[in-house]
Amino acid sequence: MRDNTIRHPVGQRLRAKLHQWFPARQLVIREGSTVRAVNLSTRFQASIAAIAFIVLTWTVTGTIGYTYQTYKIDKKNGEIERTRIAYHELIEEVSSQHSKFMSITKDLNYYRTYLLTLIEQNEGLRNDLASIHDRLEDSETERERYANAEEALRKQLHGIENELTNLSERNDLLQTDVTVMRTRIVSTDDERRRAVAARASIDRNIARLEGELSSAQNRAAELEKFLVQKQQVVDQAQTVRRQAVAERDSAVEKAAQVEAKMAALAQQQQQAFAKLQERTQGTLQRVEAVFTAAGVDPKRLSPLINGRDGKGARGGPFVPWSDQVKELAPEVRGKTDQLGTSIERLDALRPVLNSLPLSVPVRNDYAVMSAFGYRKDPFNGRAALHEGLDLQATFRTPIRPGAPGRVVFAGWHPQYGRLVEVDHDYSIRTRYAHLDEISVTDGQDVDRGSVLGLMGRSGRASGVHLHYEVVVSGRPLDPANFMRAASYVFKVK
Repeated sequence: MRDNTIRHPVGQRLRAKLHQWFPARQLVIREGSTVRAVNLSTRFQASIAAIAFIVLTWTVTGTIGYTYQTYKIDKKNGEIERTRIAYHELIEEVSSQHSKFMSITKDLNYYRTYLLTLIEQNEGLRNDLASIHDRLEDSETERERYANAEEALRKQLHGIENELTNLSERNDLLQTDVTVMRTRIVSTDDERRRAVAARASIDRNIARLEGELSSAQNRAAELEKFLVQKQQVVDQAQTVRRQAVAERDSAVEKAAQVEAKMAALAQQQQQAFAKLQERTQGTLQRVEAVFTAAGVDPKRLSPLINGRDGKGARGGPFVPWSDQVKELAPEVRGKTDQLGTSIERLDALRPVLNSLPLSVPVRNDYAVMSAFGYRKDPFNGRAALHEGLDLQATFRTPIRPGAPGRVVFAGWHPQYGRLVEVDHDYSIRTRYAHLDEISVTDGQDVDRGSVLGLMGRSGRASGVHLHYEVVVSGRPLDPANFMRAASYVFKVK
């Protein structure tokens, strides 16, 4: 358990070092109109570095091995040369000792021959002396003569003995020299045998060294070939690295250009977004000002079942809004929700705005004869609530709707006379009363340019005029407010 706890921090530190030394990089390569990205992961960079390190280590190791083998071969060649020189010196010394031995042997034979000659002379003298002794017995006179002769012979014999002694000593010396020479010859033979053995060993060493030299030369050739191959690999790797560095620099430069363009684009997006948001907010404020001027609260308008207000039946696949704005700058992306809310509210108010009766039903010159609200009834003079607006113009002036819609009533009404009622959706209706003639029928769709009828004085009316009502959610509102709010509509458009 403890080993695992130790290994994990070590592995984490190693991975952290690898990520620090070899951070993940991306090379963006553009060829013409094609842009492709090459990812250099930490593992890939570490593998390339490890391969380069192994190649470098192998190259250094091979160079050191080649240098060491060359030094070893040179050292062996020096030893071989010194052994050869020592061998030649030993051969010369053996030849010199052999010549000296032959000379001593020759002198020894000469002294031996001379010694044998002296021994023979000594025997002859002894025989002569014995013969003289025999003769002395015969003659006293001759004894003296022979005594003198004997004395002379004795002296001669003594000289011969001295000479023999000297010869013996010289012989002993010669024997000693011969013994020494034999010993030296034996030693020389041993040395010769050792020299022969040494020479054989040297020859074997030479053969072995020559084999090692050949093997080392072959290995050196292989190492040189391997080094050439590895050098080619290193050169290729360096070429690839230089290309990668050049591509990286180019990619960095292009990335800087792209970042500058993106920054400029982001600034443009911010400016465009600010303008769009400003315009949207201004438009929304002006639309709301129209509703405020008309005295209508959009939240209280009842939507139709057909969903033309944008809040009814809806559907379709779900496409996340974040996918649509992910290409925008981060500074802009965070404000899209607010803009979307404003646009959504503006989109919801636009159809309602289009349904507001903002157009004046009488396009010719007209006069307001009776405003909306409190008034005295023109027939009985009593206080009453006037739920509309009385507009006076020339007889049979064309009457047009205040907004697009559908005719829900076109006929006679006891109070209104000839009446046309138009539904504009969102629980907004308008009424056009006291007409002289009705030009539409029930269920007919009309727009702002359609003629509903002609101005008259039918029904409960004291003269030629148009009684114009605006009813929102069943409650009558002042049509003059809608007519005044029309000025804001032009600003909105």
